[in-house]
Amino acid sequence: MTGGSAGLGLALARLLLQQGWSVSITGRNANQLQTAADQLGHVQTILADASDIDEANKTVNTHIEHFGRIDALFNVVGQSDRGRVESLSPDRLRELLDTNVLTALINAQAALDHLRQTRGVIINVGSLAGCLAPGYLGGYVTAKHALRGLTRQMRMELRDSGVHVGMVCPGPIQRDDAGTRYQQSDPSIPDAANMPGGGAKVKGLAPERVARAIVDCAARRRIEVILPWKIRLLMMIDDLSPAWADRILAAKTAG
Repeated sequence: MTGGSAGLGLALARLLLQQGWSVSITGRNANQLQTAADQLGHVQTILADASDIDEANKTVNTHIEHFGRIDALFNVVGQSDRGRVESLSPDRLRELLDTNVLTALINAQAALDHLRQTRGVIINVGSLAGCLAPGYLGGYVTAKHALRGLTRQMRMELRDSGVHVGMVCPGPIQRDDAGTRYQQSDPSIPDAANMPGGGAKVKGLAPERVARAIVDCAARRRIEVILPWKIRLLMMIDDLSPAWADRILAAKTAG
């Protein structure tokens, strides 16, 4: 699992261990990994940069050495943002694409031969920002839309190999620093945009709830899970009338 040392990844690792999975988690912060290991117990921790091809291969090899097989890859690592598109720099967008999209690609490629052997699953963790486009989320919306496209392409190409590729797209996830992470991100955006979901009027999801949805997506080999489910209605409206969906979305987000 990429991004398993804190937040949603930590909740997911805990649930997988409770269900009897053999779990490896990666992270770039050694202290954070150790803290996760102390909390989780029987977990394999691997200090690695998920966006680096060599380190992704090292992660897979280390997991195989310890457990002998890979049944599932969970790409949890990600990074959000705040700001206006007019002030979004190409370098910042590249950084967001690296973190949110290329990590999923690189780690899937590293694990793919082993997943073919087990007819396993890849679950990419996206966001509602990859399904719709609330304002003031900087390059995050672009990156998560790209991840959703990559996930669909991977699923179509790998379906005959027995490897399933699914995606879970949650809304804002509850965290201790919600509402304070982006205060200095862009002084020109509304204060409410610094809140979870860019100020969207959506209740924060407990990490444990999202973790259960991710495990269910893997176990039932589901294509896409949207949390909360009612956002599906807005997505359907968006398919029928993007203008109407834009009006609804604008009314429910920071302005």
